Amino acid sequence: MILTKRLEVLVLGATVSSVLMAAPALAGTVFTDGAFSTSDYIVTSYSGPAVTTSYGQTPSGNPGTALEGSYGAQGGNASGVLFTAINTNFVYNPGVSGAIGSLSASLDRFFEPTVNGAQIAVGSYSLRILAQQDGKIYQSIFTFGPFNQPGGSWYTLAATNIQASDFKLFDPANFSAAGSATGLDFSGDAITFGFAMRAAGAVDANGDPIDLPSSGILRADNFELSIAAVPGPVVGAGLPGLIIAFIGIGIALRSRRSLSPLAA
Repeated sequence: MILTKRLEVLVLGATVSSVLMAAPALAGTVFTDGAFSTSDYIVTSYSGPAVTTSYGQTPSGNPGTALEGSYGAQGGNASGVLFTAINTNFVYNPGVSGAIGSLSASLDRFFEPTVNGAQIAVGSYSLRILAQQDGKIYQSIFTFGPFNQPGGSWYTLAATNIQASDFKLFDPANFSAAGSATGLDFSGDAITFGFAMRAAGAVDANGDPIDLPSSGILRADNFELSIAAVPGPVVGAGLPGLIIAFIGIGIALRSRRSLSPLAA
C-alpha cells in the first residue's frame, strides 16, 4: 500500500514536471532580400584619403537588382574601401521573440578591381555580417579563399552557427581592422542586421601602395539571414496544460480515497 501510494505520487509529479518543462523549440526567423532597394538600407562608405565613392541599386545582380558600391582613387588606396549596409527591415527583438541561439547567413558577392585601367585578380572574399544594437555596430567576418582569380564573377558566401562571441565592435576610425572588443547581446535589446563589402587597398608584392590610378566595383545580392531562437517554455500552451494536470491530480486522489478500503 505504501509503495503504491509513493509510485502514484511519483507518476503524478512526473506528469506535472513534463507540462512545466517540455517546450518545443521556437520557429526560426528568416530575413531575405534579393531586390536591394536603397530605401531599405542605411549605407555608409569608409575610405582612405583621395578616394571617391558612390553606391546605389544596379540591374546587374545575380540575377536581377543588387546593391553596388564603386570607388576611384589617385595615388593608391592602400587603406581600402568599406561599405556598410544596415537593412532597416532586418530587425529582431530578443525580448519579444526570444533570445538568439545562433545565426546563419549567406550573401552573393561580386568584385571587379582595376589598376591603371587593367583588371587585376581577387585574392579572397569576405562575408561580413553586421549587427547594430544600442547605437553600436558589431561585425562578424568570415574569409573565403585564396581565389587569385580575375574579378568580375559572382561567389556565394555562407556561414552557419554564428555566435554573439563571433562579433567584434566596429571602429569607424579603423575600418580596415577586424576589431577586438565585443559586447553584442543575443538576449538583449533589439538588433538590426546588415552586411559590409570591403575592397582591400591596391598594393605591390611588398605590401606597399601602388601609386597608380585604381578603381573598383563591388556588388552584393541575395542576402539571407536565419535566426535560431533559444528553446524555452511556451506560456500560452503551458497554462491550459497545468489546469488539465491539476484536474487529473484531483480526480486521481479522489478515486484513491474511494477505493482504499477495497485495497485492504
